[in-house]
Amino acid sequence: MRNAEMALEHARLGGGDQYCFFKSIMAREAAHRRSLENALYFAVRHKELILHFQPIVDLPARRMAGVEALIRWEHPQLGLIPPDVFVPLAEETGAIVDIGLWLLEVVVQQLAEWKKQGIDRYISINISARQIPDGLPPITLIEMCSRYGVDPANLAIEITESVFMGDSNAVKVWLDTVHESGFRIYLDDFGTGYSSLSYIKRFPMDVLKVDKSFVRDMNENNSDRTLVEAIINMARSLKLDVVAEGVESQRQLDLLKEADCRYIQGYYFSRPVTVEAIEDASRRIEQFF
Repeated sequence: MRNAEMALEHARLGGGDQYCFFKSIMAREAAHRRSLENALYFAVRHKELILHFQPIVDLPARRMAGVEALIRWEHPQLGLIPPDVFVPLAEETGAIVDIGLWLLEVVVQQLAEWKKQGIDRYISINISARQIPDGLPPITLIEMCSRYGVDPANLAIEITESVFMGDSNAVKVWLDTVHESGFRIYLDDFGTGYSSLSYIKRFPMDVLKVDKSFVRDMNENNSDRTLVEAIINMARSLKLDVVAEGVESQRQLDLLKEADCRYIQGYYFSRPVTVEAIEDASRRIEQFF
C-alpha cells in the first residue's frame, strides 16, 4: 500500500491524468524528502541559512540601485542545497513562514547597517503565497522597519502570480496595506502567467520583472524581443518601472538599452554574492560604464 501511494503521488506530481508503476527510486526519493523536511525545520535556528545578494543595475545612473536577497541553505552533511529544491518544500510544509520571518529581520538589519554607512540602496525579498495574508502580516513588516529605523521604501516585496490563486480579496487587502505603508511591490516572472494584465489593473504594483526566459532568447528579429519591448512600453505608459532578469551577454544588454529598459539584473553584471562582497561588486559594476 505504501508503494502504491508513492506511485499515485508521483502521478499527481506529473500533472494527473496518468498512471505510474512503483519503482524503488521513488522510495529513496521519499526518504530523502522526509530527511530534508525534518532538517528544514531546524535550519533557521541552527544558522544553516545564509543570504546572497544579486545586484540590480540602474543603467542611466550607471550604478547598482539595489539587490535581490536570495536564500541559500548550507546543510551540514549534504552541502549547499539549491533553492529550487528546498523553497518549494518549505512552502508545502509551511516552514516558509519561519524562514520568511528570519529573512525579513536579516534584510532589515542589513538595510540599517547600510544606512549607518550612508549607503542608499534597496533590497527586494521574495514573498510566497503561503505568507499572504497571515504568514507575514503587514504589521510585522511595518514594526520591523520601525524597530531598526529603516525606510519602507528601501524594502521591496517581490511576488509572483501564484499569490493570486487563492483568496484574491485577502491578497488585495494585504497588498494595499503594504503598499500604502510605503513598501514597493514587484511582480516577478512577468509574462509567464495568463492573467498578468488583470493583476496590474486590480492590484498595486510598482515594478514588473521581465522573466529571464524572454531575455535569454532575445535577438534582433524574434517574438521574444517584441514581447520584451511591448512589456517595457506598456509599463512606461502605466508609470511602472521594469527590471529585465537573466541578462548574461552584451548583445542582450544592447537590445534592452535600445528598448529603453532602465534596470538590469543578471550574470552579465554579477552573480549573487555574499554581503561581504557587495561593495566589490558595486565597484565592478561602475567600471562597466
